[in-house]
Amino acid sequence: MGRKKLNRSVVNVRTAPDTANKLKTIAADLGYIYDGEGATGQLLDAIADGLIQLVPQGIEGHE
Repeated sequence: MGRKKLNRSVVNVRTAPDTANKLKTIAADLGYIYDGEGATGQLLDAIADGLIQLVPQGIEGHE
């Protein structure tokens, strides 16, 4: 029996070499875990759904 097909899309991006590991670490720190490591897809879904808000550095009151 094969693996259950997920209703997901694949996104390919070009980033700095260490960005993938940084995102996995952030995901794990926030509790988004899959197969024992940070789940970047779940992290990105949470950002897109507004569950996590990104605040730029240097914005007054958010330093």
